Amino acid sequence: MTRIRAFSGAMTGAALLAMPLALTACGSSDKDFVQERTVERIATEQLTNAIGVTPEDLDCPGDLEGKVGTEMTCVLTSEGEKYDAIITVDEVDGGRVHFQIDVPPNATE
Repeated sequence: MTRIRAFSGAMTGAALLAMPLALTACGSSDKDFVQERTVERIATEQLTNAIGVTPEDLDCPGDLEGKVGTEMTCVLTSEGEKYDAIITVDEVDGGRVHFQIDVPPNATE
């Protein structure tokens, strides 16, 4: 099975359940944000663990503000197909910023 098929299969399975692929991750910060490269690394690790496929790339537009409700859209690439990966901060506990990774099943243009 190719990586794109595995990735798409995971996305399709999630869509059939009327739920996008959503994961929760956590980054450390002694400031008011989590660095972009840290968000990308943690999100990539969580996606790999969840679906068994490592995305080719995950590109976020910048640092993630450590404030509940903060949302940013990153671009996930798997075998040439691009997907939105929506990162949302759902909890801040001291120096730990918990965020959800939501990958809707449709490829972006």
